[in-house]
Amino acid sequence: MYKGKKVSVIIAAAGSARRMRGVDKIFMKLGDRPVLAHVLSHFAENPAVDEIVLAVREDQIARCRGEIAESYGAGKVAGIVPGGNERPDTVRNALQALSPDTELILVQDGARPFSDAAVTERVLEAACRSGAAVPAVPVKDTIKMVSIGKDGETVVATPERSRLRAVQTPQGFDADLLRNAYDLSAATDDEEREAMASVTDDASLAEQLGRNVLVVEGSEDNIKITTTEDIEKAEMILRRRKTTGHQPTPESAKGEAAVNGEEYGFPRTGIGFDVHAFAEDRKLILGGVEIPYEKGLAGHSDADVLVHALMDALLGACGLRDIGYYFPDSDPAYKGANSMALLARVVEMLREHSHRVINVDIVVMAQEPKLSPHIEQMKKNIADVLGVPEAFVGVKATTTERLGFTGRKEGIAAQAVATVTGRGSQAQQM
Repeated sequence: MYKGKKVSVIIAAAGSARRMRGVDKIFMKLGDRPVLAHVLSHFAENPAVDEIVLAVREDQIARCRGEIAESYGAGKVAGIVPGGNERPDTVRNALQALSPDTELILVQDGARPFSDAAVTERVLEAACRSGAAVPAVPVKDTIKMVSIGKDGETVVATPERSRLRAVQTPQGFDADLLRNAYDLSAATDDEEREAMASVTDDASLAEQLGRNVLVVEGSEDNIKITTTEDIEKAEMILRRRKTTGHQPTPESAKGEAAVNGEEYGFPRTGIGFDVHAFAEDRKLILGGVEIPYEKGLAGHSDADVLVHALMDALLGACGLRDIGYYFPDSDPAYKGANSMALLARVVEMLREHSHRVINVDIVVMAQEPKLSPHIEQMKKNIADVLGVPEAFVGVKATTTERLGFTGRKEGIAAQAVATVTGRGSQAQQM
């Protein structure tokens, strides 16, 4: 949806480094390059990004140009501007340096070195739909709201943890919306300008305009380096990524849950099996692909036996009920339903229970028709819905040597195995 639109990135890196004891964290070495170089490289190497503007402290501009932009910018750095005293001032300065024909703007913290290509893609897609979007991860700890009095801090409320999210960057916006938000904020009175100083992210401005801000799935690795302890954690993440061969490309980022499964808990495996008889005057749909054949499969939905087996395997891996429970054939809402859309709903259910897919493997048993020419497209369709690389999806077709109902060409059967992984305590309590 965002493809074809001009995308500009603002990297806000003008912090004062107070919590880093005066050390310029954007120039601290993380592996073989400075922190800011990791941030810049991610966006410079992303084909969806057209231009980048860096906003840094004025005394860092020359160093940033020579050490960072020229080496890691891939020719996409359109400008380096001085930041302001507060974050809104910094972003406002950078906005003035963007091309006037920019359609989508991403705003990124300069201290988040592990930006994720899949997260960036989700943010851009959501920003196209709503005008504003942020990535976030569930909050793991119980949060307390406190009042501060002469005797110290006192708890006044405990928000429901399931509704709390830790927001990350990049945050995505329609360019006109973000520019309008900053124009309005600049025109406020002194009292409102003082309140603006407490704004810590750009989505807050969109909220003040009454715009809906969509929340998309972030990444546990997408940490912000604020203290010296964060550098140590970042080094651990970097070592792990090198060990697992992680590359920050859109395709590999989709499989982050697989290669970094330890972030999300123990793997769980489920098995699914389904059978559908052949029927006249029906399309044959397998793996979301229409297969040319004289018959289709009987069923209340589109009868995609392959996807039905996969859905049951995924649900089983999470200890949930089968597809007949969630999508009963007695419900007219599912008559003729697209099974790929139902699979997408199952993936949402997994995420609601804090699970993600690691990999799946499916075997289709059919004497006819010949399925091998269509397998690659089936894999692509399934991978796109699951949000994993195609390499993490196995689809195989076999005959039963003319034995049984499939051998007699009475129908098709499919069996699937799915491995998922669950995040933290929510998964354990499910």
